[in-house]
Amino acid sequence: MRTSSKLVVVDEQGRILLLDCTDPGAPGTVWAELPGGGIEPGEDAVQAAVREVLEETGLEVPAAAVGPLLWTQTAGFTWRRERHEARHEARVARLSAPPVLRSALLTDAEQGTILGLRWWTPEELAAAPGRFFPRNLPALLPRLLAGERVDEPYDDWDRL
Repeated sequence: MRTSSKLVVVDEQGRILLLDCTDPGAPGTVWAELPGGGIEPGEDAVQAAVREVLEETGLEVPAAAVGPLLWTQTAGFTWRRERHEARHEARVARLSAPPVLRSALLTDAEQGTILGLRWWTPEELAAAPGRFFPRNLPALLPRLLAGERVDEPYDDWDRL
């Protein structure tokens, strides 16, 4: 089972960075998710999250800005018409300087999946319709920003 390390990136204004995503194998599907991805051999979870955020968004997050593990969940999902199961974890990263976004370095697999990114205020996220990953992100966000550890039960993300 693959482990995915994600970041709740918070800028100086308290906004949260999310990716706008779609599944090329299921046209019309859209959601917003935390940036991050798989841990490669020889990496720890923080190194993987920092690398993945840079690749997906062009934002360089200092490892020193990344806090402790706050969220875990195992989830099942279908992506590009294949069933997957992964362990997901997230940490909060608070930026102390205005974010500088460079060009993203998307992998071949990410091309056509990541449509863009957006900075959200917690209020916008709480009021937003639509789908998020993690599914409960709007409700979880205040707890994560307060430093609370949340270990969620298994989620079959294909279940609406």
